Amino acid sequence: MSTIGDLERKAGIGTSPAERTTFWRQFHHLEGEAFLNAGVAELKRLIEAREAVSDASPKTRVARFRREVMAPLTAEQQAALQAYAAKHGRRWKSILSNAWMGGPPHDDGGVLRGLRNSHGPTWLQSYRLPKPPER
Repeated sequence: MSTIGDLERKAGIGTSPAERTTFWRQFHHLEGEAFLNAGVAELKRLIEAREAVSDASPKTRVARFRREVMAPLTAEQQAALQAYAAKHGRRWKSILSNAWMGGPPHDDGGVLRGLRNSHGPTWLQSYRLPKPPER
């Protein structure tokens, strides 16, 4: 069994209090055991991603992080993102990202929180809504 500090180091989280706080802050909306479980799950996901990249690359080259292949979005997730975008306008991504990090508005429901946990805030930056069908 590893300690939280071991998991943080293996995941690439810095050892300074500021870096550790930045990582754990994304889970501050959860309470008690749920807070810890969500953080540990994210640390393990980061570790797996780092190990997959280092295992896939030759040992003689510098390991580079590759984009992780994410599961495709469900219709419910697509609808939730489109509704959020319609509600918040052209800055919807920055508003949702802020909400995912614990800031206001706290209107990102269960589907969007699940998307944050499965795909992560970095994914949101590169995500684009599908184009509406032409009329």
